[in-house]
Amino acid sequence: MRDGDTLVAALRERGVDYLAPSDAQGAPLSDETLIAGLAASDNPRLVQALIALFILHPDLAPLVPALRSRLTAAAAVELLAHYTAAVYLQSMWRIRLNHYLPPQPDLPDYFSAELGLPGPDDLYGKAGLYALADWHSAHAPGRANHLSEYQGVAELLLEDIKLKARRVIAARG
Repeated sequence: MRDGDTLVAALRERGVDYLAPSDAQGAPLSDETLIAGLAASDNPRLVQALIALFILHPDLAPLVPALRSRLTAAAAVELLAHYTAAVYLQSMWRIRLNHYLPPQPDLPDYFSAELGLPGPDDLYGKAGLYALADWHSAHAPGRANHLSEYQGVAELLLEDIKLKARRVIAARG
C-alpha cells in the first residue's frame, strides 16, 4: 500500500490528522496494512507518522515484531527506527501526554537491546533517542537529521492534541 491519500485517510481515522490533504480519502485499511504501508512509503512525512500512530495507539505495538519480518530490509529499518523513537518519545513526553490524553500503557521496548541502544528509562528516553538517531543514520544513509524528525513529530502531535483539547473545552462553553 503506497497510495499517499489512502494512508493519510487511514491515519486520520486513527486520530493522526495533522497531515495533508485534510480531505484525503481511501479504502479502509487494516492496522497491519497501514503500518506496513507507512514503513515502506517514499514520503518521509508518512513514514514519520508511524511515531504519532504508535504514541496514540500503543495497542498496535504487538503487530510490530511480526510485521518487521514481512517487510523489505529498508522498510524494516524504518519500522524499527520509528517504533523505537515512539517508545523513547512516549517516555520523554509522558507527563504532557497524560495531561491531555487518558493514561496509555507503555509501548513495549522490543528493540533497544538488539540495536545496542539505551533503554527508555535512561534519562527519560532522551539518551536512547539521541543514540537511535545515530543508528538510523548509519542504517538509512542519505536522509535528513533523524533526531529533528523524531522531535518534530512529537511536537506536531502534542500541538494537535492540545488544539483538540481546547476545542472540546470551548464547545462545552
